Amino acid sequence: MFKATISDVSLLRDSIDTISQLIGEGIFNLSKNGISLVATDRAMVAVVKFELKKDAFDDYKCDKENSIGVNIENLLQILRRAKSTDQITLEVSEDNSKLKIQMKGEGVRKFSIPLLDITKGEIPEIDQLDFSAKMQIKTSVVEEGINDADIISDSVIFETDGKSLVIKTEGDSSSVESKIDKDSGLVEISGNGVRSRYALEYLKKIMKAGKISETTSLQMGRDFPMKLEFNHPDKVSMSFVLAPRVED
Repeated sequence: MFKATISDVSLLRDSIDTISQLIGEGIFNLSKNGISLVATDRAMVAVVKFELKKDAFDDYKCDKENSIGVNIENLLQILRRAKSTDQITLEVSEDNSKLKIQMKGEGVRKFSIPLLDITKGEIPEIDQLDFSAKMQIKTSVVEEGINDADIISDSVIFETDGKSLVIKTEGDSSSVESKIDKDSGLVEISGNGVRSRYALEYLKKIMKAGKISETTSLQMGRDFPMKLEFNHPDKVSMSFVLAPRVED
């Protein structure tokens, strides 16, 4: 049996919304500790790791570990119907064929979507990555740098000398550069100087996770994948590993 009730509608909805930017269908693992997912987008450019912890729920029951295949866009469409004052209950049907969603507010609304038979795809070994630079930075500052770069190009360079972070890009005749240090949003930094280029299309989608965390943990290397982590203490953890874009 799996049944869980949550009052923080935005936490659930924003998490699923962010996942849906990259993943169309996914396998959620249901355990005594909470709901989790690890998946990669179809192009194998980004890996998503998500955990909605047991403590995020008002009530949480999971008798045994189970995995369910879900059309994430369908789930999001239903969650968008919830009001901020609603209480949402997720429940897997007894025959393990449907996910039932109940919204309790001024009235009670009930939805259900079929569970899918999804083959688990190959997931890159992201836990083995050795990042040479790590930093904590205000999420809003990262968002600004990405949005500025998006005006100019379709890719962006992240560069650090171990003291500050530079987000920059160049177009045919235009350029933009944002330098962030401990006086302007950089909370802490360690490691060697590195430089890598990444696709803005993916970064803009990933930064939707900024709704759940005021700070972003960013790890990178030279011409190396970037790891971005967003955490809401004791409630939700979401991380992404984004492959670098090969420079011309």
